[in-house]
Amino acid sequence: MTQALPSTTLTVDPAWIDAYGHLNAAHYVGIFDRVGFELLGQVGVGLDYTEATRCGIYTMNVHVAYLREVLAGDPLMLRVRLLESDDKRVLCLMELTQIRDGYLAATMEQLSLHVDLNTRRATPFPPELEQRLARAVSQHAAEPLPPGYRRLLPLKGPR
Repeated sequence: MTQALPSTTLTVDPAWIDAYGHLNAAHYVGIFDRVGFELLGQVGVGLDYTEATRCGIYTMNVHVAYLREVLAGDPLMLRVRLLESDDKRVLCLMELTQIRDGYLAATMEQLSLHVDLNTRRATPFPPELEQRLARAVSQHAAEPLPPGYRRLLPLKGPR
């Protein structure tokens, strides 16, 4: 049985529109960052986890692909899928779809590092969370990737 990808809907706020009449690039990233973080709570690394443990995930690298524009009032769906994880890192893909016309507007790959907020240093995930993330990676792999998507970020950098 596959678990649906964490998702939510939202509407493009007219205040997010730039001089070209479409969603400003910074607001795409803002949606991915703010709303995506809320969705990551469904796999165990959201604000509840941080408040309970004084640990959280720091964004280490992102790659945003702006595929098609969205306009004021457009209905959107944001989905998050975990692509890979290990003892300290998680790599996810966020997909922003304009749902009225059914097209993928943007994607963002995000590599995050687990950090102890008391020491400000990387620390391993607790074993049960590491296992939960690994299960989510496996479950999310059953969902088809967006057409044409090509992964760009590695989980670990070159040694």
